[in-house]
Amino acid sequence: MLKLFKKSIPLGLLISGAIATSAIAGSYTLRVGSGHPAAPTAYVTGMKKTLVPNIKKRVKAETSHKIKIIEAYAGKIAKVHETLEAVEKGLLDIGSYCVCFETAKLLPWNFDYFVPFTLTNLETNWEVKHKVIKKFPTLTKMLEDKYNQKFIAMQGFDDYGIGTVKKWNKATELKGVKVIAAGPNLPWVSLFGSIPVTSTLPTMYNDLATGVAKGVIIFPSAHAGGFKFYEQAPYWKVIGFGAMAQTITTINMKTLNKLPPEVAKIILEEAIVYEKAAVKDGQKRYMKGLTDLMKLGKKKGINDAVTYLPVKQQKIWAETIKDWPNSRAKDITKGYNMDGAALMNTYMDEVEKTGHKFPVRYKIGG
Repeated sequence: MLKLFKKSIPLGLLISGAIATSAIAGSYTLRVGSGHPAAPTAYVTGMKKTLVPNIKKRVKAETSHKIKIIEAYAGKIAKVHETLEAVEKGLLDIGSYCVCFETAKLLPWNFDYFVPFTLTNLETNWEVKHKVIKKFPTLTKMLEDKYNQKFIAMQGFDDYGIGTVKKWNKATELKGVKVIAAGPNLPWVSLFGSIPVTSTLPTMYNDLATGVAKGVIIFPSAHAGGFKFYEQAPYWKVIGFGAMAQTITTINMKTLNKLPPEVAKIILEEAIVYEKAAVKDGQKRYMKGLTDLMKLGKKKGINDAVTYLPVKQQKIWAETIKDWPNSRAKDITKGYNMDGAALMNTYMDEVEKTGHKFPVRYKIGG
C-alpha cells in the first residue's frame, strides 16, 4: 500500500506544468514482504539484506525523494499461499513467493517442477528458466493482466531431495510411506507409490514430529538450516530431483505507476542485483546444507546420514512417472491459453544445452 506525501508546491506551478511530477520531492512508503521467514530461506534473506537496503541507499543518494520501507516477512502481512493476492490487492507493494503455492493461478510458472531430475545447480537452472521466460512472454503478461503485478525478479530453492525418519536404499522402499511436499511436487512420490501429504515449510516440522508423515521432499538448506527438519528425519537422500527456480518477486502495478520514474528505475535495477545475490546464496547453502547434515548425523551416531540415489534408481523412478509431465503440459494448454508442450520442451532443450542428461527424456506433445 503505497503512501505518498509531497512537499508543498505552489498550485500555479503544478497547473502550468512548470515542474514535472517526477521532479517533485516526495516521501514514499512501501510494504515489502514474504510468507517465509528471512534467515532460513535465501530468497527472503536477499530481500532483507540486499534488495531493501540497496533501494534505500540509492534513492537517498540519487534522488531528492525519501523512501520508507516496511518489511513484513514470515507471514506478518501474507502467508506463503497469500502473497500473490496480497500484492494484487496492494496489501504488499512488493512481494516474493513460491509459485508452487499458486498452481491454480500460476500453473505454467511451475514448468520446471513438472520435469523432475532436472538441473541440480540453482544458478544454472535460474539462467535457463530466465531464457524460457523471455521466449514465452505470456508468463509475465498473465501476472500483469490477471493479477495486477509486474514480475521483477526470480530466485529459487536448492536441489530437492528427501529427508526420512528411517534409512532406505532402493526407491521402491518409499512405497506406502507418507511423504510431505508443498503441492506440485507431490506426484514425484505419489505416482511412485508413496502416500502424499501436503504441507508448507512453516508446518512441516510439526507434521514430522507428530507422525503425520515419515519423510519430506525438501532441499538441504532447509532440512539442515533454521527449519531443523533433521531433528525428526535425520536420513538425507540426494535424489537429484533438481534445483527449482520457483520463487518470484513482483511489484503491484499501481504502485509502480505512481512512483517517480527515477525511483521505479532504481527498484527494477536493484531487483536484478537481488535475484543474482539470492541464487548465489541459495547454491552456497546447498553445499553447506549437505555438510551440516553429515555433521548432525554423526552427532546422532549416524555415519551415513547423507547418501546418494544411484543413476540406475533415478531411471527406474523417472520411468515410473514419465507420463506425468505430458499430462501437466496438457493442463497448461487447456487452462491457460498457452502451448504447454512447447513451453516444457523448450525448457528441456535449454537444460540439455548445458550438458545435463535426463535419466528419461520425457515425451511431451505430439
